[in-house]
This record gives sequence, structure tokens and C-alpha cells, in this order.
Amino acid sequence: MQITRGWPRSFEEFSRPLRLVLPALALGGCLTGSAQAALPPAVKPTVNPENSLAGWTLAATVMMERGDVPAANLALSHALPLAPHNLQLQHDALRYAAMAGHQTEAVKLANALPDQGAGSDIGTLILAQDAFGRQDWAAMRRILTRSPHHGPLVTIAAPVLMGWSLAAEGHPDKALNLLAEAAGQPATRRLYLLHAAMVAEHLPTPLLAGQLYRRTGSASGDPLTLQILYARLYGGWLERHGHHKEASDAVAALGVTSPLAALVIGPLQQSLPNLKSPTPALGGAVLNLQMALMITDAIQQDGIPRDPAIIALQQAIFLDPGLTIARIFLADTFREANQITSGLAELNTISPSDPLAALAAQERVNLALRSGDLEQEADALHRALALRPENPEFLIQLAEVEDQRGHHTDAVALYTRALKASPPRKEILWPILLGRAMAAQESGNWPMVQDDMKHALELAPDQPEVLNFVGYANIEHDADQAQSLAMLKKAVDLQPADASIQDSYAWALLKYRADLKTALPILVQAAEHAPGDAEIGYHLGVAYWYLGRHTEAQDQWNQSLDDNPQPQDRALLIQALQNGGPHLAAFEQKP
Repeated sequence: MQITRGWPRSFEEFSRPLRLVLPALALGGCLTGSAQAALPPAVKPTVNPENSLAGWTLAATVMMERGDVPAANLALSHALPLAPHNLQLQHDALRYAAMAGHQTEAVKLANALPDQGAGSDIGTLILAQDAFGRQDWAAMRRILTRSPHHGPLVTIAAPVLMGWSLAAEGHPDKALNLLAEAAGQPATRRLYLLHAAMVAEHLPTPLLAGQLYRRTGSASGDPLTLQILYARLYGGWLERHGHHKEASDAVAALGVTSPLAALVIGPLQQSLPNLKSPTPALGGAVLNLQMALMITDAIQQDGIPRDPAIIALQQAIFLDPGLTIARIFLADTFREANQITSGLAELNTISPSDPLAALAAQERVNLALRSGDLEQEADALHRALALRPENPEFLIQLAEVEDQRGHHTDAVALYTRALKASPPRKEILWPILLGRAMAAQESGNWPMVQDDMKHALELAPDQPEVLNFVGYANIEHDADQAQSLAMLKKAVDLQPADASIQDSYAWALLKYRADLKTALPILVQAAEHAPGDAEIGYHLGVAYWYLGRHTEAQDQWNQSLDDNPQPQDRALLIQALQNGGPHLAAFEQKP
């Protein structure tokens, strides 16, 4: 479930120059790796740097590929003293420190860089925003104006940073003029108008801020991140000026375009009276959030590493640690870069009482699901349900996880809660019923399986998944032979390339009709579609056995034992190998 992906298509023109320069900003010449999708840690070699430049550089690369940015940053901190004048190594060290959120270290490294024009965009931004955070406006202006050659990131940021510095020094009118000039380009208009609205709150005539917020607007194509940001800013302004219903409506509008918004609308509405007028720190943080969204748009289009987006979001949090949506966006970006540990650590900083806590919980679930760790998934979902006890999606997800963990009775109970909490629509109910039937079958509750199968069939008589499960379950319980075969044939016709459905139909043909001629080619095809499926492997071995190809059958069963079979499949495989093959009544009754 996506939370923070991309920028509106209206910004495509604006993101084009970013797409031209981002590879250089992200990769810096590729001495060390970027935060791109990582290979699983298990396939990575153990790295022993041995206090050599090559060793520490390799260690940094491996750590980055594993998604461990802090460890990569630590490795480069050892490498840099061994080659202090290596410009590329300096750029890499700066990038890693900034991605890890080590602001003091990043500032030190940025100060050590020579002025490289566009190539030092990140260094310039870090130094300028460090001065911005200290409210050293003169130093910030010197940094931004010391070179006439800026890359697109500084070009984007400079009018906003300059504008906020003018506002902080008591010149909001000059700040507005600067931002109005920057907003002259259609592609960048909304970015600068939002800051103009925030600055205008400091003017004696507050109505201008409302006009600017309305001109900025919130579009249906905006990512939820941007919509939440806008609702918070505009809703806060409305609330502070006595427009309580309009403020509540501005937040409620989030639910029009994103089902995820339901997690936060109520808490955000309740938080409106506590929101303060925008500060320069918030303005700087919002700027970095906007840039991260734009960078993400470029990443989506061109497959560029996420490093600059991570850096921008770390800068947002440095300037305003209370901007929770930036933390959630950073965790989401870490997830896309396979930096699961870093993403979870970021979410750990968000209080359960935060208005966006439920959205953070959803992102924790997303991270846990990406990890593939069932214990971690269960923990994330239990945390989410502590905030939203009757959220159907959380209940269903946890039921699936508990079923995979072998806690079938718990899964049944969770599916039951999900049924009660879900809207009474058949397209929602039948998958829950099917999930509960599967869990009930594993727990040995055949009456519940039968009831749920019947109900699911009534709601979705043409769904291949329903037809497949009902048909196969009946086969395993020797029930409704003719009906089961008909259901499975219909499922195959509806979804002919699905390995599980192919296997179910072929198994029914073997078990009930001893029809090797029809079943074998279907099983071979299913095994090709799902080569590691131990259950399909067992069934294919059975077909080989009854064809008299005993060696092939035994080879297939032995191979399936290596495919991590479920306990019941493992028992069948061992039994077939130890007891001289399978024993299907349909074959043994044949003359």
C-alpha cells in the first residue's frame, strides 16, 4: 500500500532537469554503492577491511548493498583518512553521513569540499540549511550566493530559503515578492505559493494567507503525503482564524482520494486547535519534503537511486523534528531502498499519541512485510491493531501471518473479527470467508470449513480461487466427487495458467478417475509454473509412479523434500518413499 509515492504529473516539466543531474548526485562516480535494492544479506561475503583503503571501501559498498547506511557511513569514516584528498571519496562520505542523519559530520565533510558548482549541490544545501537551522541568515546567504553555478536542487531551494530568511528578519513583504517571482514558472508555481501562504501568516493582513492557500490547492493526483501536509497547513490557518467547520472539512477532504486517509482524518481534526503558525524551521522542513517528493518522481521514471530523497528527508527532520509526515516518508523511502532496519528505527521515534500514528503503523506493517520475517510482521500488526483494534485490513493481514506461523485457531478468530468489522459487500466478504475456511481446515474445524465454503460460493460463484479451494477441500475429504471435478474444471477454464488450480484439477483426475492421460501434462505444466512447490511435486511423482516410471517418481519426491514442504506434504512424501509408493484407491480398484 503506497503512502508517499511521487509528485503530481503537473510537475513533470520541473522534474526533467532533476532527472538529468540526479544520477551524478546519487552515485557520485560509484566508488561505493548507492541505496538501491539490496541483495539478501545471506549471499553477501564477510568483509574484513584490514585497515586498507580498498578494504574499507569494499566494506562500505557491501554495507550499502545490505541496506545498512550507518554501517556504510562508519566504514567510509575509516577510509577517508587513508585518502584525504580523494574527491570522490569525500563526496561519498558526505552522501553517507547525510543519509544516516549525522548532521554535524555532514557539515564538517561539506565544509572540506572544494566549490564544485553543480557537482556540490548536496554539500551546498547541507551547509545552507545548517546555517538556516541556526538562524544565521547572513551565513546562509553567503553560502547560497558564493557560486554562480548551482545544480537544480539549490536552484529549487534558494528562493524558499532566502524568502524565509527575509520573513524572519522582519521583511515578509520582500519575502513574498521573491516567492511570487519564483512562482512565475507554471511548473514550480504550487511549490512556491505554499511557502508564500505560510509566510503571509506573519503579515498584518492574514486574509492574504488564506487566498494563497486556496491558490495552492490540493489536487486529487497528489500523493497522500502532500495532501496531509496541505490539510495540516491550510486547516491550521482556518482553525486559528475561527473557521472551525471549514478547517475540519479541509482535513475530511483527504478521504476523497485515498482510503489510507481514514486512518488519520479524525486525529488530524482533533489536533487542529493545537497547531501553531508556521515558523522558518517548518518552512525549511516543508521545502525538503517537497524536494524529496520531486526526486521520488524522477526515481520512479528513471530508476535512479533514492539517496538524494533520503538526504532531503533527513534535512527536513533536522530542521523540524516534529514534522511526522517527513519521518513516515523517510521510512517509506528506506523500505523502497530495502533499508528495513533504518525504516523501523525512524518509525520508533513517532509517539503513539501522534495524529499520524496510525499511518506510521501502516508503514511499519509495509516494512515488516518487505522483510519477510513473520515474527516482525506479527509484531507490526499487533502494534497497528493497538491503535485501530477493528481495522479490517490489519485484522486480515494478521490472520494471514498467524496462519503462516501455524497459529490456525488465532487466525480463525482474527478472520471472524474482520468479518464483523467489514462493510457487508460481497467483494469484501468472500476473500475473508475463504481465508477463514483455509485456517479452519488447518485447525480441523470441518463444519466451519463447509459453512464458509458454502457462503463464499454464494457470494462469488465464478471466482477461480473459491472454486479451487472448495473443489480441492472436498477432494481431500472425499466429498461431492462429481461437483468437485466440475468446480475444478471451471476454475482451470477461468484461470488456465495458475499452477495451484492446475494441480488441484489434475489431482482430482488422479484420485477419482485414475486419468493419467489427462492429468500428467497438466501436472508437468504446473510444476514448470511453480518448480519449488512440494505439493505439486508430490502429485507429479504419483503420476509417474502409476505410469510405471518409479525412478522418476522417487527422484521427484526426493527433490520435493528439499523444497521446504509443509508438514502434511512432508509426511506424504516420506510415506511414499518408504512404503513402496502411494496407494490411491482409484488405481488399485482398476482391473
